[in-house]
Amino acid sequence: MSAAVYFWEEYAFLDDQQARRQLEVVTSPDATGYIDEQISEVRKLREGAGLPPSGPAPAGVTFTTSVEAVRVTSVDVPGLPLGDVVQVWMHYDRYATGPDGGADDNPLKDETDDLFLKWQDGAWKLTNEPDVVKRGSFPVAYFPESPHAWRDGWKQVKRAD
Repeated sequence: MSAAVYFWEEYAFLDDQQARRQLEVVTSPDATGYIDEQISEVRKLREGAGLPPSGPAPAGVTFTTSVEAVRVTSVDVPGLPLGDVVQVWMHYDRYATGPDGGADDNPLKDETDDLFLKWQDGAWKLTNEPDVVKRGSFPVAYFPESPHAWRDGWKQVKRAD
């Protein structure tokens, strides 16, 4: 869980070159095409924001992603020990700070996304292997006060003070 949250909060989702460097470190060698797929998504996002398809985030602009809750489930993959593959759903907010230091007028709030991780070579590695992804599950919606969300396995991410 912590590996997924750390990656998601630190991921350079608007800088294709930095994102590639990050993904090369944390992606399973079995995840064929995963890095290129993710870089394609970064470039689409850049173009959607009116930026060139490749390059760093705009000067002076910073982004903060805050994962508020997670749902972790083990994915039963034949040939692998139970617990060696997990699916981590994350509920998060993402904020930008402009070059003038001003607050984000339109942050991404209450977003949900998932990652599949495989224990490999002593670390959790991102994967998109079809045999793993097809065994994933979908959570109920996360709401902090929802008993249904808690029964489904959602947990709030606690931060050190």
